[in-house]
Amino acid sequence: MRREFAPKFAFWFSWWVAITLVGIYTEKLPFKWITIPLGLFLMGYGLLLNAIAGKTLKKYGHFDIRRGIRKPEKLVTVGIYSCMRHPAQFGSIFFGWGLALLTSSIYALLLAGWYSFSALYFILAVEERETLRTFGDDYCKFLRDRPPFNPSIECLKRGIKALKKED
Repeated sequence: MRREFAPKFAFWFSWWVAITLVGIYTEKLPFKWITIPLGLFLMGYGLLLNAIAGKTLKKYGHFDIRRGIRKPEKLVTVGIYSCMRHPAQFGSIFFGWGLALLTSSIYALLLAGWYSFSALYFILAVEERETLRTFGDDYCKFLRDRPPFNPSIECLKRGIKALKKED
């Protein structure tokens, strides 16, 4: 199962490296006083979304807890997944935008936009099709009941509340 995650990891990692390099070696925007704090905020928000999503999948989606990244055996519909379908990927997009803002480069921001578009296409056109094959009718209902992404603080609160809940 780890092999199927390698291309996804490579995509996100290469995105962040490319944005960082472009941002370092290109002209900077004159208003760093706003881009740097906003970039740090978006990176933190993205990491928080990723952490909550990962812990929720581990807690509610796996029957056998082992080390490593793998697909959940069960469709997770609680916590952060009760209000959006793709919190980890959404967090990764925020992290990339945060990196671009942190570099204060217009070219890094343009690259982040291109990467975001390609990531959204991949998530909605490829990953959802794979998940539909895995979970069938349950995933059809899941698709109807919640949007792919939701930036609300309430959604984060639901995610944290579900992780604090004792089983």
